[in-house]
Amino acid sequence: MLFPVTTMAVEQNVVAIYQQSGEVAMFAFADKPELSYSATHLIISTSGTTVQYPINQLKKVSFEKADIEIEEPIVDNIDTPDIVPEIFSFRDGQIVINGGTPNSIVNIYTVQGTQAAQYRLDGNGYATVPTDSFRGAVYILQNGNVTFKFVKP
Repeated sequence: MLFPVTTMAVEQNVVAIYQQSGEVAMFAFADKPELSYSATHLIISTSGTTVQYPINQLKKVSFEKADIEIEEPIVDNIDTPDIVPEIFSFRDGQIVINGGTPNSIVNIYTVQGTQAAQYRLDGNGYATVPTDSFRGAVYILQNGNVTFKFVKP
């Protein structure tokens, strides 16, 4: 079952790229942007994209706090095969992680960015995360490069 989320603004740290044309591009720190330069371009890479900006068309590059609009589905504990990678499943009121990176950390955050819980996968990449204490609010689960939202009704 999916709960739609209306667009909401969340304050995040960002890399802001101000172009002379007036356009502004923002890359959230959560996406782990990597900045590099060539002789003619500023290059920004995240896990999902690489963008190049001609240096002679830039006005300013800065690190800021900005309201980023988020519009992603919120996942509950029933069934989400199209949203969450196969290593995550929802069973008996728990998030089950099977096949993750062994001994990696699973963090759960509130939408305000406060850490609510932390778990460690075992040596086989397995863990169960009980969700009873997360009732009625939106939480963000992060493990490695995988991040998703869930709510326990």
